[in-house]
Amino acid sequence: MPARVDHPAVEALRGLRVHVLGISGTEGSAVAEFLLAQGIEPVCHDLTTPEEFPQTFHRTHPWMDPEERERRVRWWLAQPVRWRPSYLKGIEGAQVVFLPQAWFRRRENEPLWHRLACGLRPHSLTQLVLELAPCPVVGVTGTNGKFTVVTLVQRMLESSGLRAYASGNDRTHVPALYVLHQLTAEDRLVLEISNRQLLGTWRSPPVAVLTNVTPHHLDDHGSFEAYARCKARIFQHQGPEDVRVVNADDPVAWSLAQGAPSRVVPFGQHAREGAWLNGDWICWGQHRVLPRAELPAPGAHATSNALAACAAAAVCGATVDAMASVLREFRGLPHRLWLVDEVGGVRFYEDSLATNPASAAAAGSAMERPFVLIAGGRRPHATPGDFRLLREALAASPARAVYLIGECAPVLREALRGLPAEVVDCRTLAQAFRRAVQLARPGEAVLLSPGCESFDQFADYQERAEVFAALVAQHGRQAG
Repeated sequence: MPARVDHPAVEALRGLRVHVLGISGTEGSAVAEFLLAQGIEPVCHDLTTPEEFPQTFHRTHPWMDPEERERRVRWWLAQPVRWRPSYLKGIEGAQVVFLPQAWFRRRENEPLWHRLACGLRPHSLTQLVLELAPCPVVGVTGTNGKFTVVTLVQRMLESSGLRAYASGNDRTHVPALYVLHQLTAEDRLVLEISNRQLLGTWRSPPVAVLTNVTPHHLDDHGSFEAYARCKARIFQHQGPEDVRVVNADDPVAWSLAQGAPSRVVPFGQHAREGAWLNGDWICWGQHRVLPRAELPAPGAHATSNALAACAAAAVCGATVDAMASVLREFRGLPHRLWLVDEVGGVRFYEDSLATNPASAAAAGSAMERPFVLIAGGRRPHATPGDFRLLREALAASPARAVYLIGECAPVLREALRGLPAEVVDCRTLAQAFRRAVQLARPGEAVLLSPGCESFDQFADYQERAEVFAALVAQHGRQAG
């Protein structure tokens, strides 16, 4: 359970009618348990039934030890939760409502729109953390590269002798509410912040990082312009003492950062201050950090992530030596162009978190050896034009074939028509994998970088990654 925290923002909630949605999810359970630890008893709601709750809780809390998950399940089942049959009962009396990230995607939550339109302010886990953290907070948002940058910043700060904590925005990470009681004013907290989390905040991190902005989550926001405005919220409440770290190579990101009162620190290959490239050297200000060729991860996106991390870490106290040391050792993260294994001279890369075309394009551009791409999945209302960046990347890459899976395969096939690479609809990941290993030769690669979400055939991008890794392992055993 989270620990008690003394703070005016907590005291302001006492005596109010506080409701929490989605206690079977990572954010909902963390918020509810945090409030209970403060002596505040919220009204808890969940769309599962008591019979469904254990399986859902185990699936949404993989960061938690299995025995602890089981204890929490038994504890929650003994609480007065308003399960599916009485979901949202009494919500009209709420004075504060804590919402999980994707609450607006559920039709059952439509009654909340009226309450919010009448002035009820949405609250969230991210807002609580930003209010309660006693130390400098670095918040990182953007379409791609968020958690890679978060990881690099934390490691750079720790390598500089500072104590730093990091938390991501999905169910694999320990929610930051669980470490608040450990933080002191001398520490640093580095957060990955999604577009959905930004919708529920009215506070900005003192150091706000925007990595890039390309079309994504349009089904959430209705248009690219609305999605971009949502990303800009990370700067919205900054003051003159705060810092915005912005990608100077991304015109959309750069335009979104204009007008805020905080200090701008640019990063990018075209920047000439902040974190920038001087020839082949990654630099911070006038200090050389390391040659770009020494980055273990391939591609322009790896350079961009390195520059963003240098800029954010430097303004929080990291040293140039620490930046160089971390960048030399960093070999990527699972689900982000991760080398699963090499079998018979063929490398198998898993990039399942590439849930949008720009991410898949970045992965394709990073590949230096001939490769087979497995792409596709679910992308509501997709058009061939959505995959323009991916097509351009593949046309300039050593791609030998593209094997398509999932609902979006017909749209992708049309978008990639005319490429020199073979483009084939294989329907499932297993079928695409079998075809890929038949084609790939030693010195080549097989890359899973879907460019789409996973929900047509998998529970989430992690399950998609696990299936791919299992196929690689099976192939390795057979080859061995």
